Amino acid sequence: MSSAGNIVKMLIGIVVLVIGVVWYTGIPGLFVGFKSQLLALIEATVGLFLLFVGLIVAWMGYDDYKMDKEMAKEEKKE
Repeated sequence: MSSAGNIVKMLIGIVVLVIGVVWYTGIPGLFVGFKSQLLALIEATVGLFLLFVGLIVAWMGYDDYKMDKEMAKEEKKE
């Protein structure tokens, strides 16, 4: 039953994906779509994505720096 449930979840995900694509691209002659809003959304989220990725990379570098200093102290003690 677990694999059947996973297949159902994948199908639901694919249907939602298709609906999202149709929502933003539209159906020619029937539904115009919101392509300009999609581009605005992408433009708005790219900056935040870069901000958080930069913050995480800087934090990881700082943490590595602290660990190196700590390990150097431990080696001096031994």
